[in-house]
Amino acid sequence: MNPHPHHLNATGPRPLTPTDPHRVVATLGPEGTDAHCEALRHFGDVLLAASFELAVQAALAGGCHAMVAAGFVERRSPGGEVSDLWVDLHFRHLGKLELVGLWEAPTKPMCLAVPPAVQAPRTVALHPATAVFADRYARGADRHYVDAKPLAVRQVLDGRAEGCIGSVDVVRQAGLAVLHEFRPTMVWCLYRPVNYPIQGD
Repeated sequence: MNPHPHHLNATGPRPLTPTDPHRVVATLGPEGTDAHCEALRHFGDVLLAASFELAVQAALAGGCHAMVAAGFVERRSPGGEVSDLWVDLHFRHLGKLELVGLWEAPTKPMCLAVPPAVQAPRTVALHPATAVFADRYARGADRHYVDAKPLAVRQVLDGRAEGCIGSVDVVRQAGLAVLHEFRPTMVWCLYRPVNYPIQGD
């Protein structure tokens, strides 16, 4: 498996020319997301995009697979209005994508994390899909929504939030303290373009 995944431009996917599309999947980055780690378990070449929508566009452009979390939600900042979610993506690409795999798997361990000097964060950066954990462990904290958990950790390091919901490995690497740890699962959807012949099928 390729430990150095390709990155897709945030403004749109680049054309792909995979030699073996069975071994290529596009999904949500940056490095360290649950999507990235789960994709590496199943594919040899992982293309990381700034959103699941851009990952799907990459799959359509290049004839490879796209892996999408069934629980994904995107929210606009600062208002927090929902801007995209799995069911919209699924219906939006009706006739262009087909679902070829569906499974449940543990995510990386997650946590509420803070700088060592903070005990009760007043602001929490988080991916919208993890909002239930902010309800449980940081009730009353103002929320800053981001598109991936590693970006939530970055907000704490940049001083834009006092706490975050992040993956334990990324949090510890950043030098943050873990206040509460939890181990959820996620359901993953694997798509491929409709009527796009992939060699070996």
